[in-house]
Amino acid sequence: MKKVWHYLVKHVKEDFHAAHYAVVLIILTASLAFNYTVDFEDRYLDTLPPIKRLLAYFAMYTTLFYATVLSSAFFTKSSPFRSRKFWIISLAGLVCLSVDAGAPFLNWMLAGNIPNQLYIWAFKVLNNLMSFFIVFIPIIILHRCIETNDRSLYGLKRQAFDAKPYFTMLLIMLPLMIIVSFQSGFQKQYPMYHPTQAHEYLGVGEWFTVLSYEIAYGLDFITVEYLFRGLFVIGLAPFLNRSGVLAMAVIYCSLHFGKPAGEAISSIFGGYILGVVAYETKSVWGGVIVHVGIAWLMEIIGFAHKFL
Repeated sequence: MKKVWHYLVKHVKEDFHAAHYAVVLIILTASLAFNYTVDFEDRYLDTLPPIKRLLAYFAMYTTLFYATVLSSAFFTKSSPFRSRKFWIISLAGLVCLSVDAGAPFLNWMLAGNIPNQLYIWAFKVLNNLMSFFIVFIPIIILHRCIETNDRSLYGLKRQAFDAKPYFTMLLIMLPLMIIVSFQSGFQKQYPMYHPTQAHEYLGVGEWFTVLSYEIAYGLDFITVEYLFRGLFVIGLAPFLNRSGVLAMAVIYCSLHFGKPAGEAISSIFGGYILGVVAYETKSVWGGVIVHVGIAWLMEIIGFAHKFL
């Protein structure tokens, strides 16, 4: 925890610019107020036809991201927009994010093609795995194509990585998660896996369908970390330096617009902290440990409430 706190203090001291942070606060406040006042994502974006929905998500993400970068460039007198490589990396990330959020691939793939007994389980598993193919693999390909000096794969490879602080964070958060788990809202939400007839149809134990779902669930969080903390923070660090963390946190918040407002707001702080950790360590694995660890611990606690 001391190490993470040191990273945060150092980052804020070197990155904080009152006017820039004020502009970003206005951007976040306005976007959050607009989304939750008119229920923009659920009522409008998600009701659009597939292509229009994808383009609408792209317009939303690019507007928020580049507005934040523009603010930083203006106040710090930097010029990331002059770099062709900056545009390639940032647009590639925003396209991956938009396709993942806005395209209904699974409905097309599964409708009428699998037995009803498997539909819910298959949809949930594939919904989590899809990001791996839409986001994770394209970023790896992008890195191989345009990076000649960087061997870290945007933070996937990091020698001498110290995992202890992040497991310590999980241990500190565990009692709070247990306390929160006694609330009815938590018990309605978790575990995310719900029993189906899939294991009976497949002739396997239910542990198989549960485990396959949880592995896919965890893999989705790894993909999220790789996109937001890997590509947007580490990949764009040569152009945005520390200001990339705040730009990433803004679009990370917008990723949560379809969820309760409290979760979207808290994602700003969570995304910012994980972004700082990624920037300082040049690794995504601290965020992976925390993000996946919280997700799986909440699943385990949820199962405990149902079966113990």
